[in-house]
Amino acid sequence: MQLGRFPNENDIQYHKRLVYGKLVDKTLTDVDYSELAESVYDQQYSSDVARRMMYGSCKTLRLLDAQAESNITDASILSELDEKIIKLQIEQQKFFDQRTAYKQVIRIRTRQEELNEIIVRAIKGHTLSELHYEENNVICSDNDLLVSLNDIHYGANVENHWNTYNSDICWQMMSKYLDNIIAIGKQHKSENCIIWGNGDQISGNIHHSIAVMNKENVIEQITGVSELIAKFIAELSKHFMHVFYVSVAGNHSRLDTKDRSLKDERLDDLIDWHLKAKLQNFKNVSIGACRKIDSTMYLMGIRGKTYVGVHGDYDGSKEKINTLKTMSGADVYAVLLGHLHHNRIDTVQGVKTIMAGSFLGMDDYCVTKRIYGKPEQLVCVCDKNGILCSYDIPL
Repeated sequence: MQLGRFPNENDIQYHKRLVYGKLVDKTLTDVDYSELAESVYDQQYSSDVARRMMYGSCKTLRLLDAQAESNITDASILSELDEKIIKLQIEQQKFFDQRTAYKQVIRIRTRQEELNEIIVRAIKGHTLSELHYEENNVICSDNDLLVSLNDIHYGANVENHWNTYNSDICWQMMSKYLDNIIAIGKQHKSENCIIWGNGDQISGNIHHSIAVMNKENVIEQITGVSELIAKFIAELSKHFMHVFYVSVAGNHSRLDTKDRSLKDERLDDLIDWHLKAKLQNFKNVSIGACRKIDSTMYLMGIRGKTYVGVHGDYDGSKEKINTLKTMSGADVYAVLLGHLHHNRIDTVQGVKTIMAGSFLGMDDYCVTKRIYGKPEQLVCVCDKNGILCSYDIPL
């Protein structure tokens, strides 16, 4: 074997490869010492002399390697390990982020497909009953009725010491409520009726205790409460010059658990769609007659006063009530909210808070939390100065 000269033959690493190849790695056993001598030492030596010289060089190179290894401090080793650990953690985090993003996409698509299925089944499986518009002779006046229609929780089944509630009882309550509203409207000669349905119109499936019972009935809940509200509005349209229905979704109509639900995905929104189709021929009925700021908040005007509507699950404290005025960007007179299942009118930092009760009353959740309340709604008489008076309506 002939070894040619390399441009870097004086490089110690090159010499080391030759010496180690002959004496340590045994990769150059077929090359004679005399041939290697010229490449390693740049001179010709006999085989015997070259052999002794290379053994000496090998010993020197090993001493240099040992010294280099001893110069590596613990700190440098730890630093290198830390760097490798950091790189590994970065790659792991990239993997976790990718997996989280993938799962999020799957969840979103699953929820959307479920929502699509609900809509399709609601359309195919439900026959709309006919409602007929009737002209009325209501004259103009100086006030309107502000009528709550909050927290119906249609589809819930409650049977305990304090309360019995189901869909049939809900219809009976609505009929009783309707009589009270008509009587109040006649007493005050009210011109228009503004209905605010601020969420939780269906029982939904947000808690495990009701999910088992309600999951398969969510379509019946939507169509059932839509029919209930449509007939309620249709009847009121006979007694007022104009009936307005405004709404915002509640927490009971979300499609998944709280931490996995999108803010804008609520089944309550399907009710408005149903009402628009059902009451499209009613000349004095307006569905969604408000300015939606987003899916959780709306603005509407009554006799020159601005009202902001929310469900209430995001707005429990006085500080948050005051923040709503800033968030709405309007000179708010009053905030309309539900969620807490009892009537209350208060004033916070110059802004009225008008809270309406529920149809549900005390369910098992209220019993375990020791929250007492009765089914009730709220009717307010409004003029140019705001709330003229209010009526608590027990159901």
